[in-house]
Amino acid sequence: MGTDTDALCTKRLAPGGALQLRDAAGCTIMCCAGTVWITQENDIRDIFLAAGERFTFDRKGLALIRAEKGMQDEWMADTGITVICLPARLVLGQMRDS
Repeated sequence: MGTDTDALCTKRLAPGGALQLRDAAGCTIMCCAGTVWITQENDIRDIFLAAGERFTFDRKGLALIRAEKGMQDEWMADTGITVICLPARLVLGQMRDS
């Protein structure tokens, strides 16, 4: 029985919370709420995603994802939570490494 590497997982990060991913090249992350900062090994760019934006990792090695601020809208106070969606294999790999 194989695993579904295309399945997406939702991960919630508190402000300042971070994930480390290894060899995510070709995988796409989506920021569902809040703002995230992404940096990749051997890449001088700082990538920022707002709610609804996506980024496809384009390098192997270590990638860092950090929650910059939580979700906020005119009806709710800031919850302090950032929500991202990324391939399940990356989340499962992260949990094993933790």
